[in-house]
Amino acid sequence: MQRPPEIALIAALDSARAIGFDNQLPWHLPDDLKRFKALTQGQTILMGRRTAESLGRSLPKRQNLVLSRHDAVPFAGMTRVPDLATALAHCDSERLWVIGGGEIYALCLPLARFMALTHVHTTLTQADTYFPAFSASDWQLERSTEHAADDHHAFGFQFADYRRVEP
Repeated sequence: MQRPPEIALIAALDSARAIGFDNQLPWHLPDDLKRFKALTQGQTILMGRRTAESLGRSLPKRQNLVLSRHDAVPFAGMTRVPDLATALAHCDSERLWVIGGGEIYALCLPLARFMALTHVHTTLTQADTYFPAFSASDWQLERSTEHAADDHHAFGFQFADYRRVEP
């Protein structure tokens, strides 16, 4: 019997856990985008409908699943799933990467085993979407890398990989 895919969350969040405003990412961090691509290419990604709309297209070299109550998906190359169980059944990879938005993260966090977070060293003045709160005691930091602000990155940030602590 095949093991179910591991649920993993990937997100960039500020010091107040803000991840978006007006259905857009609130920053442009090229190194974070490269990391996102490296981790998710060849994998299955799961997103909500509004996140799918904000992307403007399906992401190449990935199985794109959209968790939505609506029958249609915004773009070709995306597959609608009505619930998380269906998403897991459709997943073609060992890991199901949850890429947003806030409601989808909140739904999947209790079942997630891994998180690849980018902690952006700022606090947004405008935000309407947040990553759910989580208890640090439930997660073990596996790897962490700091990046300073530079000509291409308006903010410094930290890549942090977390593995859920098993009871």
